[in-house]
Amino acid sequence: MISSLALTYITLLIHSYLFRRPNRKGDPNALTWHVMIPCRDEESVIAETVSAARTTFPGLHVWVIDDDSEDATATIVRKLQDFDDKVHLISRRRPDARTGKGHALNAAYRVISSTVGEDRRDRHRTVIGVLDADGFLSGNALDLLAGADAFGEDTVGAVQLEVWMKNRGDRRPRPRSGPLKNFVGRALIRMQDIEFRTSNSAMQMLRIKTGTVGMGGNGQFTRLSVLDDLDAEYGQPWGRKLSEDYELGLNIITRGHRTHYVPEAHVSQEALPYTRRLLTQRTRWAQGNMECAELLSALRRSGNLRRSGWAEIHFFMGQPGLLMINLVLAPVLIILAAVEGRFGFSFGNPVEWIIVLAAVLVILPYFLWGIFYKYCCREDVSLLSSFFLGVAYVFYIYLIYIYYPRAMTRMARGQTSWAKTARNADHLLMPMLGLREELRRLPLLDAEIITSLAEELDGAEDFARELVNTFGLIWPRRWANLRLAAAADDHVATADALASIRVSSEMLGAKRLAQCAKDLGNSLDAEDYASMRRELPIISAIGEETVEEIRARFVAA
Repeated sequence: MISSLALTYITLLIHSYLFRRPNRKGDPNALTWHVMIPCRDEESVIAETVSAARTTFPGLHVWVIDDDSEDATATIVRKLQDFDDKVHLISRRRPDARTGKGHALNAAYRVISSTVGEDRRDRHRTVIGVLDADGFLSGNALDLLAGADAFGEDTVGAVQLEVWMKNRGDRRPRPRSGPLKNFVGRALIRMQDIEFRTSNSAMQMLRIKTGTVGMGGNGQFTRLSVLDDLDAEYGQPWGRKLSEDYELGLNIITRGHRTHYVPEAHVSQEALPYTRRLLTQRTRWAQGNMECAELLSALRRSGNLRRSGWAEIHFFMGQPGLLMINLVLAPVLIILAAVEGRFGFSFGNPVEWIIVLAAVLVILPYFLWGIFYKYCCREDVSLLSSFFLGVAYVFYIYLIYIYYPRAMTRMARGQTSWAKTARNADHLLMPMLGLREELRRLPLLDAEIITSLAEELDGAEDFARELVNTFGLIWPRRWANLRLAAAADDHVATADALASIRVSSEMLGAKRLAQCAKDLGNSLDAEDYASMRRELPIISAIGEETVEEIRARFVAA
């Protein structure tokens, strides 16, 4: 019976995934946009995240919430503020800080709220998003969020974007480990990308029909007026659950606002290539979702659930109990069947029926997502590879039988505290080679080139400031593009990233950086990937030195 319910649910997911109605684009200028990025010790990723958000969306305000970081997170953000007045820093200090992501978001909400004004129409047109410290928004995100299916419709209060794994092509996600652990790491990254872009995305598409779309921790967007409504009702928009994002979505539906999902735009984040970190992360998510079960009674009383929504959300929230029944009953029934010699079913050869039922109920529903990943997500994998990915996904999905029992054990013990999940780049310093003499002789910055270029355009001071500010702001994004492309052995993307660095550096007069990019391009053309990767730390260091030179000459002065 449990397997039949699961198969029915998965069939509905597949139908929703394959026969979906595309979302329409809108005018993002009709709305005001803010994103909040909660940070605790995120020095390894925060610069590129802020850079990507601000250089992709010129009208977007980025609010970094420094939750009493003990590293250079706040310093990095302050340096970016030198180049862009739409980058904001909210600093929290203990004992108020480090009390949970929800508290950090609530603190930022109050700061942003105070800047918008009291006009209800302005607050309704103001949209606040949440990004993880490693989250990159796709270039079409605001266009689709502003569309008639999303915030272009006044009744929509919150929208969730699809989630991608930005390091899905990384060939050595665990650079300090050997081939076997890197193989496992690559497989885990692909499994997470398949999970979010196929089965999880399908679940949200089904929820569009049932009216129960949930919010995720990365890529969620909510109207300020809806957050005001939650603040008035609950005393704060985000609650205290470990899954404060899912709690937010349930409360939004309870208050009578619609939630929506947009799979045509996405937010990309780092996948975890470490098994232990992944299980810890999923245990925390599982515990947070189970904590949200107590919100269902208020949701039922609200009268805002359709019958289909009632069925969907109760089946989803009831999965931990169903899993535990499976976990207990399946071994017991197998043992009893073996003892009594009764493996047969109603008719036919017993072994054949067992194989057929296992294939239909246990393997096929999850195996198919590997095929959909190739054709629906348009990933550059062969058909044979998609078969292997599908088989691997079957094993990956059954990790749920590990982390849900762990989550239940933690809840039974009253354990609610969690350590922050480490970033892949944390404590991982790239070996730095010595700078070649021919590079050292070149200037970091030739100010005469900026001056002459500005004079040609009759706007010397303003143009020079805009040029250097743009370079300083966009450098972390350019470096991230190069790093990700090189890690994936993507020749075209690496060449494009190097060309972008070289051309912009030549225009600015950053001769040392331009030459370094050219040298790396020569190594890439010769397919000397090992040499190119060894010199990546050099171009990173020269880029940072160039930005500091710009700050000293044009900003500090």
